[in-house]
Formats: sequence, C-alpha cells, structure tokens
Amino acid sequence: MNIPSISFILQEKKAKNDGTAPIYLRITLNGTRAEITTKIYSLPANWDKKRGLIKGKDPLSIRHNQQLQRLHLQVFEALDQIKIQRFDINANNLKLAMQGKLVKAHTLLEVYKLFIEQLENRTGSDYSESSLETNKITYDQFVEFLTTEGKLSIKIEDFNNQQFIRLEHFFKKTKGNQHNTTCKKIERVKAMLRWAYEMDYCDKDVSKKFKIKKQKKEIIFLTQEEINRIKALKLVPRLEVIRDSFLFMCHTGLPFNEIERLKEENLSKNISGGYGIIMTRQKTSKNIPEIPLLPIAIELIAKYETHPKRIIEKKLFPIPSNQNFNGYLKEIATLAKIEKQITTHTARKTFASTIALRNGMSMEVLSRALGHSNIKITQESYAELQNDRIQEEFKKVSINLKQYAL
Repeated sequence: MNIPSISFILQEKKAKNDGTAPIYLRITLNGTRAEITTKIYSLPANWDKKRGLIKGKDPLSIRHNQQLQRLHLQVFEALDQIKIQRFDINANNLKLAMQGKLVKAHTLLEVYKLFIEQLENRTGSDYSESSLETNKITYDQFVEFLTTEGKLSIKIEDFNNQQFIRLEHFFKKTKGNQHNTTCKKIERVKAMLRWAYEMDYCDKDVSKKFKIKKQKKEIIFLTQEEINRIKALKLVPRLEVIRDSFLFMCHTGLPFNEIERLKEENLSKNISGGYGIIMTRQKTSKNIPEIPLLPIAIELIAKYETHPKRIIEKKLFPIPSNQNFNGYLKEIATLAKIEKQITTHTARKTFASTIALRNGMSMEVLSRALGHSNIKITQESYAELQNDRIQEEFKKVSINLKQYAL
C-alpha cells in the first residue's frame, strides 16, 4: 500500500541521569521498520503513550510537541522523494531521506528518460502531443550524441560547458540543423536539466552557465499589393482551395495545423452579429480568447459551405498535407509573380505585419491573437515593424503640428 505507519516511542531503557528518556520516531512500511531519534527527551510521567505526545501546557512541552508534528509531516515528504527518485519504498530509505543521506548517482540518460515520462503523463492536460514529439526527437538525438562521445553513463554534474559546445556542434554538423533549430534543441536539453535540479536529482543546475542565443531572422511577409495579386488569380480548383486557405491564414494569424483542423463547431456568433473562432491552441493545449473574424475571412468560410468535406467532416477548409500545401503555394507565388519564398508560416507573419500592425492593431492585442505566451515574444519578433509604425505616427503628428508653426 506504500502507506507508512508512524508512532512516537519513549525509550525508557535509555533514560539519562536526570530521569528523562529519549523519544524515537518509529516507521513501519511494507513489512520493514526503522527508528529515528527525535533528539527530544521527556520524563516518563509526562509522556502520553496513547497520543504519542508530551503532557503539559508549558512552553517547552508545546514546542516539543510541535517538533514531533513536523517530523510526522517530514515522513510523507520523504516518501514523495523516494517515489520521485525511484528508490525502493521501505522504512530504511525513508529514514535516510529524512536524514538527508539518501544518495543515488543517476546517469544523465536515466533522468532524461524520467523527464520524458513526466511529459507523457502531462500530455492531454497541460502539454500537447506535438511538443512531446519534438522532445522525443531531441532525446533520441541526444542519445546518439552521447553514444558517439562514449558518454552513455555520464553523470548530470559532469555535463559541463564543454559538453554543451560539443552538443551544439553535433546538432549543426552531424544533424545538419540551422542555428535557431539548434538553439531550440539545446533549450529542450536545458529544460530537462533544470527539471532534474528541481526534482533533487542533482545538487546544482548545470544548465545555467551555457548561453546560446537565437539569430534574428528576416521576417518574410506579403504586402497588401501582393495579397491583392494572389486574390485576383483565376485558378484551377486544386490551387483555388490552397489560395483561399492561405488567405484565411493571412487574415486570422492562425498557423497551418490549426486551420487544418478547424470545424464548424469552432465558429461562434458574437453579440454584434459578427463571427469569431473559438478553439484550443494545439501547441500549448490552452484555450484562447475568441478571435473575431474579418469580413474576408467570413467570405472565405462561406465559399465552402457546400463542399463535400464541409458536409461530411464538418471541416471549414478541404486542406491537403502541409508538404503538398507549401508545394502548391510555390505555384501560386509564381503565377502571382511574387519572388519571395512563401510557406504557410508566411501567412502568419503577413497577418501580424500587413493586416494587424500596419492597420493600427496594438502589440498587446496582436500578442493575444497570435497566442503568444508572453508579449515580449511578439515585441522581439516584430520590433522593426513597430519602429516603422513609430516613424509613420511621428510623420502624422508632424503634419498636424504644421498648422501651429510660428
């Protein structure tokens, strides 16, 4: 059952010359027993054997009884510790945990496996399937790295900055990852190491010293004129649904994987008579505030009301796989004479840049619409565009102030 039986025992046979005897904490668990001295003494006449407490209301007796109660709670804290760290659940290990002597040298891989297990347990509640999958991929590649290094049995404390540098080189050279992809993978490893420290698998957080920063990438987005060119194209049905889905993303800011699974049940009609989207973010598994739909987005949804996929599957758009989708987008870009490298992610950037910020949407509202966990993410991503807006706003103010010139 893994539920300890706890009692306090007065060891009268070990009484001192002044007649006081030591009180011991006795733990019985899964057929095993251990005793721990409480370092508290009591006269036998003052000991309440039935209640396991010292009689009396004097300050010293009250303080000693409080100490005994704290020890009682520490037993269950120690029980949690040995469960988390996968020790055998017995009275002796409980005793060692309470005394701070429960030491087990875990290898880095053992702890990494436990980290993945706890992510699996969280999946479906506060963790998404996609995030779990990316962590598993990083774990597999991390195992490959340790294998090539001959370090499969390395301890957590021995994974130092030199190992981080070699890991960075492994991701870039052996796995062919770009710098920012490498940053993401190393951040996942560092998250595991922070968790290991928080769970008492190691005495220090070895992730702190190694620093790696993402490189700022040029934001590729479409201008309003380029959006209009794509709108005006006369396309075959195969490309038309791709174009319309892409334009819907451009006017909502939703990523491809969320547009792909949108159903009629995600549509809501608000008080003012407009429509919005209600859904749970696939990446974070968090509910997001209703996203109001712009007129063009509503028109695009209405266009596919009679499509078989809408009727049978209740899907808003009949979208193919992401790989095919991006391939079709290249065709559309060529037809629209757009030389930029367009992908599904371009639509999200276009929404933020051309549709939202260029038309006066605040950074706070944009951050919520994009589903960013922190406004700093939005500010860092679109800082240059925000600077452009500042220049434009000052030009407007300058023009308005000319009438008051001396």
